Parts: sequence; C-alpha cells; structure tokens
Amino acid sequence: MDVLAFLHAKLDVADMARAMDFYCGKLGCKVIVRYPIPKGEIVQVSPTGNSPGVELWYESDAPAPVRTGVHIAFAVQDTRALAERLRSEGVEVAEEPFEIGDEVIAFVRDPDGYLVELNQNDQGQL
Repeated sequence: MDVLAFLHAKLDVADMARAMDFYCGKLGCKVIVRYPIPKGEIVQVSPTGNSPGVELWYESDAPAPVRTGVHIAFAVQDTRALAERLRSEGVEVAEEPFEIGDEVIAFVRDPDGYLVELNQNDQGQL
C-alpha cells in the first residue's frame, strides 16, 4: 500500500497551557482536534485548523521533553517581522533571519525547546 498523506508530527510537551499559548496564542494556529487521554491530553493544531498539523502530547507522568536538533517549519508572510514580534513576547530567537535562495528563514524555540522554523518564500515554492 502507498502512503496517502502526511497527517501530523508529535511533540511531547511539559505544559499544555504553555504550549497552546505559543502555538495558538503567539503563532496563530487553530485547533484541529483535542482528545483527553488517561493522564493528560492530545491537541492537534495547524495554521488553518485542518490537517496536516502538529500534535501536542501531554502526559502528567512523562519525562520532560529532550531538546533535539529536529525542527518543524511554518510558512510565514514576513520572517523578520514575526521573529521580532515573537522576541518582544519573550520567545527565544535561536537563529536570526537569514536568506537562502528565495527564502528568508529564522528559527525560534517553543516553550519545550523545540526549534520552529519560520520560512518566508516570496516565490511561492513551499
């Protein structure tokens, strides 16, 4: 059988309210679906409120998420402006905006330390 579609990427989070504030409050994502689980909850979010998205997974007895080099990426309208706004809201800008080809990219860290790429592509080739 062939793969049909990409649905989500899972990120373990230490505090769902803090994660939701970042992804929905600061980045503007919308909830796709929210599920209670025995020791926590799962919330999937995306910029459109439809799949594919990011699955935020919280369990009260899970170990703290481990910082890795893995990152997720979002298409944005203006990388520089968004990076500055996020910085003013207390978000760590891990890598300042830079240009590569037709893209302007920056990396910020979410509350659990995951790298989040902000990717502006003026040629519409995302």
